Amino acid sequence: MTSVLLVLVALGIGLAVGFWYASPRQFVADALARRSRVLYELAEGDLDNVARELEAVAEAEPADSTVFLALAALDRRRGRIERAKMLHRTVLASARLDPEHRVAALVGLGRDLLAQGNDRAATGALIRAVSLAPRSVATLESLARALEEAGAWDRAAATWERHEKLVEGRRRRASRQGRGHALAGHAAVALAEGDDRKARRLADRATDLASDSGHVWTTKARIEASTGDAEAALQAWQRAWESAPAGAHVLVPEAWRWAAERDLQASLVERMLASLRTTPFPHLAVALAERVSRQHFDQTTTLLERHASHSLEAALALIRARLTRGQSDQAREIAMQPFPPPALFCGECGQAMARFTFRCERCGAWDSAQSPAVAESTPPRAPERPAGAALEPLLERHA
Repeated sequence: MTSVLLVLVALGIGLAVGFWYASPRQFVADALARRSRVLYELAEGDLDNVARELEAVAEAEPADSTVFLALAALDRRRGRIERAKMLHRTVLASARLDPEHRVAALVGLGRDLLAQGNDRAATGALIRAVSLAPRSVATLESLARALEEAGAWDRAAATWERHEKLVEGRRRRASRQGRGHALAGHAAVALAEGDDRKARRLADRATDLASDSGHVWTTKARIEASTGDAEAALQAWQRAWESAPAGAHVLVPEAWRWAAERDLQASLVERMLASLRTTPFPHLAVALAERVSRQHFDQTTTLLERHASHSLEAALALIRARLTRGQSDQAREIAMQPFPPPALFCGECGQAMARFTFRCERCGAWDSAQSPAVAESTPPRAPERPAGAALEPLLERHA
């Protein structure tokens, strides 16, 4: 009897030890499985399920700051900026936060504030992050963009220069372009303050750094137009509309007004005609043709015909040009030609969508198809979903 009791006691102890040993392992396995589901759903673009899984992870592991940081970043992507700020501030309030997570929380908070247009507060948060991690590439990039949005162009250029020294390859080229944009912004400020020499010097440096930027060349053109160097201004206007064809409807009329004030329309028309001969962009071709057609009608219509077969805008411009010359038969013939249906884009993520489809294959959004004009003028929408009610009291406990 005694031996039987000893066996039962030993068996009970063994089961207890086994349960004690296996329970943490099961918890780890469950946590890994949950994180695997999060990664899969994130790759699939299913942000709603990712948010629910992250909330469940945060409830189960309230001491894991990484989960809160991931959830805050996801909330910002979904347009829930106030909740993202609350999560980042909750992480920052933790007494036992390692430096890496503190930097990440400050960067996230800075990006939240940028999304709300609070440039000064965003800059302050990002400067704190840079002071903690002076060699963090992502932090420097966020700080540079915040300084640009705040109009601190000289500090933005200096930050991009620091960023450039820490990266290589394509990222270094992007850093140089960022510095060029910042210098162009600084040049525009100098021009507004009446310091033409400083403005020109900064603009020249900006064109060296970002030689294919429409923003940089537009700034250069305005500076040269203001300081009186006609030939340099003509060249810069041409580079500006060729580098930023989507903005041709603004740049071309502005250049034309400047040329009209100085009786330089003939020189400008020659540059417009040169761009019209080579541009593959219908928007730019239409904007240039409107100014060139009076002096070079035959060349303009011939060049517009290249775009009219695949661009409704170019076809309409060609019809108007024919009608102004009384060529109604040719205009009617163009109008009767079949045109391909307009492309559609997802209003959520910008992915091209096939016609007669109702759901985006990339992000899974329903009824999000838009025409290109609408997609360009409308920012991506953030899908709405009720906040996880169980998470709100947890934020207070975690703080």
